[in-house]
Amino acid sequence: MAALLLTSTLMTSCFKDKPNTSKEGLYVGIIGFNNSITNQKLTLLNASSKDDMKDFINGLTMDHGTILYHAVNTALQKIESVTPPEDLINVSIVTFTDGLDQGSYILNDDFSSGETYLEHVSNRIRNTSIGENKIPLTAYSIGVMSADVNETEFRHSLEKLSSDPRQNVFLVDNMAQVGQKFGEIAQDLYHQSSSWDVTLKTPAPEHNTRIRFTFDDVTNAEASERYIEGVFLNQNGTCLFNNIAYVGLQNCGEVIYPTVDGIFISFTFSNLYNTNGEQVYTGKTKQWNWNANTETWVNNSEFTPNGYITTSEEFKSAMIMLVLDCSSSLGSDFQSVKSAACQFIETLNGNTHQGY
Repeated sequence: MAALLLTSTLMTSCFKDKPNTSKEGLYVGIIGFNNSITNQKLTLLNASSKDDMKDFINGLTMDHGTILYHAVNTALQKIESVTPPEDLINVSIVTFTDGLDQGSYILNDDFSSGETYLEHVSNRIRNTSIGENKIPLTAYSIGVMSADVNETEFRHSLEKLSSDPRQNVFLVDNMAQVGQKFGEIAQDLYHQSSSWDVTLKTPAPEHNTRIRFTFDDVTNAEASERYIEGVFLNQNGTCLFNNIAYVGLQNCGEVIYPTVDGIFISFTFSNLYNTNGEQVYTGKTKQWNWNANTETWVNNSEFTPNGYITTSEEFKSAMIMLVLDCSSSLGSDFQSVKSAACQFIETLNGNTHQGY
């Protein structure tokens, strides 16, 4: 039976000794398991360690047995044993399996059955918080059900190994979908630990002006499929951009407080991504003002991408444990699991997060 767990808390690369987590950044740890556990401790993710992590994943081998619960419990222990970075913002777990646990309770004298061990791990997932800021643990589970597995039992196990059974459980049909879910989760974790901020500067509009910023290459604001629209207010020197609508973009907040510099107003949108999770391309951005008399959008020719748009990306620290099932039931699919896990590392490192 196969199982894979990913925990986003601190990122490591070998679990043989206590990792150094004094620096800010993404930490990744990896656990491979079948009838025993192979560890790579939480390690700061960078160009060098990324390759080490992928080498570790590609070096994993299959064997009989699936100590899924014990592996997840070990991952939790590894997370709780380190001193997290001061700016920690994310701690997560992701689990993949093609079957049910086999034998975990034998390895822990505190439990008399697999179900009691599972309940213990489930309670830890839901009640664990890390660091001075008490960052809650987020746990994901991904499953491909093998032919000899009961679906009710399988889904029960996946739900218990997640922090949110409604949103963080993914029961899929094949390994291609496993890779897709790994990619989506990695992208989500990447976004949770980073902020892509876009600042748009324009000469001050009149009070109570409806504004639209378009990010696709259009000559008519009505034709845009990717824009931000809201109402600019200037009340006693306090600027406000509210009643904001995001089309083709992820929500960055219903109210923005622009800053003033001379005659210029700057609108900053934090975590500005397209709906597919990519950074918003700003090279074709235009600003439009609504003319109530003519009921048309008028392009502001004083606003251009050059010199009036700035972008920045800021990272916060995260800890992520990746737990991979290496049981022999995976067969030829084992290579697909390893490929998906390596791509997961690449995505976290930002190599596939180019945007546009």
